[in-house]
Amino acid sequence: QMCIRDRTSSSTRTIIHRVKRGYEMKDNEKNLRQQSNIRIYIIFAVIILASLLGGFFMGKLVGANKGTLNEIDWDRIRRLVADTLPIVYGLLTLAAFVVIFVMYGRLRHAIVSWDGENEDEIADIERRITNVSALPCVVVLVGLVLFPVCIYAVDRSYSNSKGMPMTIVSEVVFVVSMILYCVIEKLVIDEEKKLNPEKKGNIFVINFRRDWEKSSDEAELIAIAKSSKKGFMAGIKVGFVMWMLMFVSMFAFDTGVMPIVAVGLVLIVMYVAYCREFVRLQK
Repeated sequence: QMCIRDRTSSSTRTIIHRVKRGYEMKDNEKNLRQQSNIRIYIIFAVIILASLLGGFFMGKLVGANKGTLNEIDWDRIRRLVADTLPIVYGLLTLAAFVVIFVMYGRLRHAIVSWDGENEDEIADIERRITNVSALPCVVVLVGLVLFPVCIYAVDRSYSNSKGMPMTIVSEVVFVVSMILYCVIEKLVIDEEKKLNPEKKGNIFVINFRRDWEKSSDEAELIAIAKSSKKGFMAGIKVGFVMWMLMFVSMFAFDTGVMPIVAVGLVLIVMYVAYCREFVRLQK
């Protein structure tokens, strides 16, 4: 009986020790979590304070050097841009689409050469399809920036018909780039449909993306969701950076309120659309 009592008391002490140790570990984890939260709050407060001070001193710096900015020969800069940027825009667009069509030719050759069984080859083909489809979009988006800059520079540099050739060059390059974009996207979509006959959608239809997603499998939808979320977060971050730059430019270059209002509207639309869709999917 003494042995049984000793073993029982020993087991009881062991259990009590383990329980105490468990409580101590939970207390330590709680303390570490609280310390981590405090550190996060401090870092956040420092960032906010640094942003406020940075904005204040930036405003002071811009105000002190506004006379220097006004002394810059902007007319000469606009004239240089008007004389060179349309040509550079055209050459870059031409070079980009030459590369794109070469990539498409290699993609088509890879699709024809695929034996229908090699998984590594089809994975490589899928990556090529994504690259060939994405690059024309990048070219067009860059054109949406360069084209109005070219037109603005020409309009401000030449008050007569002397600037008409560069204006025509800019417009032709922009229109041709849009046409080539549609052509290459149509070709890539057709190649994708050959690999996956269940795919539906016509690129010349407004709701193409909706029809395409409806015919996608679960793995593709997950990839679309993840990439869309990453793109959304990148857009929000860049939007806030652009907001700060437009705020400074409003006083430094007298750009007015329209640029910062435009950036703000884009941020509002992105976030509201994201929240509405998220709430809808939760139902």
